[in-house]
Amino acid sequence: MGVRGLQSYILAKCPDSLIPVELTANTDKKKRLIVVEGWSCLRSVYGPHMDFICGGQWQEFRASIRRFVNTFQQANCELVVFFSGGVEDDMRAEWARKKSQNRDTVNMVMQGLRQRGYAPDRKHFLPNETHPQVFRQVLLNCHVKVISTPFSTDKAMVEYAHKHSAYGILANDSDFIMMNAPRYLSLHHLRISGNTISTVIIDREKISDCLSLPLSLFPLLSCLLGNDVINYEILEDFHRRLLKDTEEEEGEKKKEEKEGIQLVTAVIDFVKNLEPEIKMNISSNVSDIVKQVLPESENREEVEVLFQSGLEQYKESQSKPDETEPVPSTVVTVSVVEKDKVKAKPKDKGAADEVSEEADAEEEEEREEVETGAVEEITEMISEAKIVDDGVEEKPVKTLDDDQKEEAKRKKYRLRLCVDTTA
Repeated sequence: MGVRGLQSYILAKCPDSLIPVELTANTDKKKRLIVVEGWSCLRSVYGPHMDFICGGQWQEFRASIRRFVNTFQQANCELVVFFSGGVEDDMRAEWARKKSQNRDTVNMVMQGLRQRGYAPDRKHFLPNETHPQVFRQVLLNCHVKVISTPFSTDKAMVEYAHKHSAYGILANDSDFIMMNAPRYLSLHHLRISGNTISTVIIDREKISDCLSLPLSLFPLLSCLLGNDVINYEILEDFHRRLLKDTEEEEGEKKKEEKEGIQLVTAVIDFVKNLEPEIKMNISSNVSDIVKQVLPESENREEVEVLFQSGLEQYKESQSKPDETEPVPSTVVTVSVVEKDKVKAKPKDKGAADEVSEEADAEEEEEREEVETGAVEEITEMISEAKIVDDGVEEKPVKTLDDDQKEEAKRKKYRLRLCVDTTA
């Protein structure tokens, strides 16, 4: 979604920050990794010649995606495309406002069809729910890496780009100007002609020089203009107050123009005129900033929470130092049969020097107790001779002497029977 009106302002007032680049001019022959924002790219790949009123032109759409991918692959560029998932709670209000705008656009398109009988301008194109699914599947078929994030993709894309040393981020989202992205490649300026790919890099440092505004104050500028977290409707009174003088002098100008270039200029001036103590540490002085922005607001505490969330989304996620995993406490079971085969593991020399002799003696005693206990337990089971491993009661085994005794008894019994019969 981005920062309201910022990119249009930069294109108009900071032309030096736009650096032309041709992605096909790869002199070092090293493959360039380009991280792509999927939703913005979809709107560019779905060509202007394709009908968007009656439904999906799936064959044409598929062919357009393949041409897009093949052109980058021939230019020795590797694409990684990100798609967003759900919506964070902080961004839900702005998301709902955008959806309401989309509904108004659909109503306007349908009204134009009924009245004029032909499709409206291309700027009213709205992808349906099937377009992202088709786009994702065709990209996978073209062996392009696709990553879906649980929520917004902006921060994940910047982290991925830094981690994998990407050449840049191809998108149409002014939030990347606020973040420390490697290179922000403008999807709005992307031109593909044959095997030639050209666009512009929007350089945030040159923007900082043009606006005479430090990079550290960019997140605050975003919050005061309205972004994905802070709905611009919350800031209407603040914006109206900044534009009051210009409205009296230039009342004939359209409202959209005032809320564009003039509004961004007024907000930039407001940020510059803040007290140095506040500008030194924005996060700790959010309360003072909100008091100046919305002095008569009744829900000031809620706005402060939104400002904190809005500033937080532009912070770089610092990777925590690798924490050594704790050594698990192991219990060694010593078998009676293999008791003599168990050998002590060699100890680290450095660690052995630190361990005292008393600790070694205690460890040896504990090991002997474990072994002795195991031996006694098994010996007791053997002596009882009642339970075996299968849990079946063991029957006494007859020996050879027992068989001979029984046979002798039987012979003696038969002889006695014979004597009784003869008598």
